[in-house]
Amino acid sequence: MPRRDAPNLLVLLCDQLQRDVLQSWGGPVGAPHLTSLAADSAVFDRFYCATPLCVPTRPSMMTGRWPHAHGSISFGEGYATLNRGEELLIDRLHDAGWQVGYDGIWHINRPPGEDRSAEYPFFMAGGFPYKEHEEMMAEQGIEAGSQRGDVRTRTDEGWHEWGFSIPVPARWARPVQEHPDMVRAGNIARLILDTPVDRPFAAWCSLGAPHPPVLVPEPHLSLFRPEVIEPPPGFDLDPSSLPEGVALAAGRQATAHWGWEQWSRGIAGYLGSVAFADECLGVVLDALERSGRADETLVIFTSDHGEMLGAMRAYQKGVLYDRACRLACMMRGPGVTPGRRGQLANHVDLAPTVLDLLGLEPLQRAQGQSLVPVLRNPDAPGREHTFVEFNGYISGGWRMRAAVSERLKYVYHEGDRDQLFDLQRDPDELVNRADDPACGAVVSELRQALRQWMAETGDFIALRES
Repeated sequence: MPRRDAPNLLVLLCDQLQRDVLQSWGGPVGAPHLTSLAADSAVFDRFYCATPLCVPTRPSMMTGRWPHAHGSISFGEGYATLNRGEELLIDRLHDAGWQVGYDGIWHINRPPGEDRSAEYPFFMAGGFPYKEHEEMMAEQGIEAGSQRGDVRTRTDEGWHEWGFSIPVPARWARPVQEHPDMVRAGNIARLILDTPVDRPFAAWCSLGAPHPPVLVPEPHLSLFRPEVIEPPPGFDLDPSSLPEGVALAAGRQATAHWGWEQWSRGIAGYLGSVAFADECLGVVLDALERSGRADETLVIFTSDHGEMLGAMRAYQKGVLYDRACRLACMMRGPGVTPGRRGQLANHVDLAPTVLDLLGLEPLQRAQGQSLVPVLRNPDAPGREHTFVEFNGYISGGWRMRAAVSERLKYVYHEGDRDQLFDLQRDPDELVNRADDPACGAVVSELRQALRQWMAETGDFIALRES
């Protein structure tokens, strides 16, 4: 059993949250609960997802391993399931005596016989309220079917046609306490309050918001006015200059028929959804304060991936631009010195960091590294590079790899043109400098860093010769 004074763990997750909409990163959504949390947290400014797709990146948070290593790389049979024997953080904490609870979006598929969720004191893997969204759209006179766009994406077997969710806002017309995300928050709040004081808890509250469907109660739905929202960077970028996997990204295809009026309504609804997510998380944080255990609890807030939200005229994810990959992340608790952090960090670092702070043995095959030195000392050195991968939406398809340094990002596109962005001079990633002769040396350096990482972590693709 753990020590009586062992720290608790509270993980707060949003789904598909663009970091830059939050006030803590200069955005328009005040999010008072998250803003208050940030004031006492180590706030990461250069934290990246392992991959901008939910099914592969959530296991990376739990295993500390890259998607190409743990085996879940995209949607689709044979592509979305972890390899046998993958060790999860939640199992380690359960086995060590923590009172484990999880409610919300899960997206972790384990091989037959390896699912342990029935052992946890509380586990509820929820989905998104698509059915309720359709019903409330009809009640509110919104055109049926307008919340999905037709897309055609590459797979390993050819091309796949499907419907992709797009941001058509509707008002949640039932009591706010019945919204799925508020239910999740209430369940985790009760778990915190009901856990015996002589036993540590490890709780995850994994919201669906602001992922579509954009189904938001008032007053949050009306907080942002579409007419004052301006087009994001790259909204009118010529797609002929883009690699195929970007030009044909599902979120670009699904909204190709949209004009700015539709986009502005969608963005306003998304921002309202973020504000509502903050209210839900406030329920959990308030319960933590009322429990009297806040000072002995490690609190982590982040997202599974980001959101393009109209930049490059794209919606959702599946590309390696910072809006889809660079995430909100803050950590508060014992052993953490508050303040901003400019060091590079990644999803794969979360499990090693948690186990380090909680005084437990590391996961044997984790590929990330503990961030404890950086959490304790804002001036501690960070890693030289971090990495992001993408392996297609469904049954494989387009494959991309990115190496990110202090200033630059190099994106390798299998079978297509590459990209290089100067993130200091061009934070919106509008100018691709991969073919600029003046950048030849830095491209070579980043390609070498990428090649070394791919070899060390067992990637199943290899860089083509330049």
